Amino acid sequence: MNSHRELLRLGNLFYEKCALDEAREVYRQAFELARAQGDVRDTAEALARRLRMASEARDEAEISTLDRELRSLMAHHPDQIPAMVWYCQAVLAGQRNRWRESQTHLRQYLRAVDAELQRGLEVEPEAVARGWVMLANTFTQRGHLRRAELLLDWALREFESRSLKTINGMIYLQLGWLRLRRRDAAGAAPWFDKAHMAFLSEHNWSLHIYILYAQACLARVSSDFSKAAWYLDLLENMAKGKSFAFFREQIAVERSRLQQESVDLRVDGRKLQVHTREKSSISLGKQYVLLHILEALSEAHHRNGDDSDRALSKAQLIERVWGEKYRPYAHDNKLYYNINRLRKLIEPDMKEPQYLLNWKEGYRLAPGLRVQLQGANNPLRRGAERNGELAGVSRASRSKSQMIGLTKGEA
Repeated sequence: MNSHRELLRLGNLFYEKCALDEAREVYRQAFELARAQGDVRDTAEALARRLRMASEARDEAEISTLDRELRSLMAHHPDQIPAMVWYCQAVLAGQRNRWRESQTHLRQYLRAVDAELQRGLEVEPEAVARGWVMLANTFTQRGHLRRAELLLDWALREFESRSLKTINGMIYLQLGWLRLRRRDAAGAAPWFDKAHMAFLSEHNWSLHIYILYAQACLARVSSDFSKAAWYLDLLENMAKGKSFAFFREQIAVERSRLQQESVDLRVDGRKLQVHTREKSSISLGKQYVLLHILEALSEAHHRNGDDSDRALSKAQLIERVWGEKYRPYAHDNKLYYNINRLRKLIEPDMKEPQYLLNWKEGYRLAPGLRVQLQGANNPLRRGAERNGELAGVSRASRSKSQMIGLTKGEA
């Protein structure tokens, strides 16, 4: 393969499949070959696509070099610049949250596509549709929701029946985002599902990861916070390597929104961490007893019923955490000691608990507390802990109780 045009097509295919390192290398080869053969149009397109990938990787040095070279080419050959250059410029502006600038570039892109069609140049069948759909996205991002809705409704009528590559998925995705922007989760979900099926059928993994991101946002708006966190964890595992730097920034922003909206108390059994309103991360280390107390109280907190249904007696806690039948003389000091240890970690003021409250002959989490429980009820982990570390902690707490002479007074 020695045609720079064929190399550009191959690079686009790699990009769709999320083989980003391969795409970057092929675009570089296309650029070198087009420049050596004096093809300004393909040189400019290869530069623009490389610039877009450098922006997604947040490679500022490469961005500066490629941008300078592309601007020089555009200044010296303004009549030979392909429409795709303006599209890539619009994407770059959007990645910097410069949506007005992105909108301007997209209008330039649409004018350039029209000019190429009039000149009889080779133009992708989906080129016009892509520009209008992304223009609707800039309207959504700028808060012009009615304009975005009108444009997307027109695009749906105009292009859906043509089955243009990726276009239907893009339209469905933008319609979903538009409704989610209005916090209409029920209205957004069907559009995201349709976009998912469209991208899946085309094996367009590069756009499909944005469906997973959309599902995370949808779950957050629907107050399904555990599901939202699951999607974000999945995306973080997928988006590894420098090529996904921009996408990881988006994940981090969404995770921050999730933490702000979702919970007052989050118990993460996978990472052995607790997050509260006051502290973003509290490590439990290997204090599995404290983790299991919180897990048991969190599970009770989510039960339906009156306040007594949401509390656990001392006997219930001993059975669920230690797996033993409750005997007051053997277990009370152990339980009080560990409840105090837990309060020292999570409570802003031990004297006035806000999270872990006494309740009759037991304990409960505060009424109205928004609690998220992640990674609980892992039987393999629980078995290992009860047979090993948990037994050790139990013996240590018993020994310390005897040493300092803890009484049976309330914790």
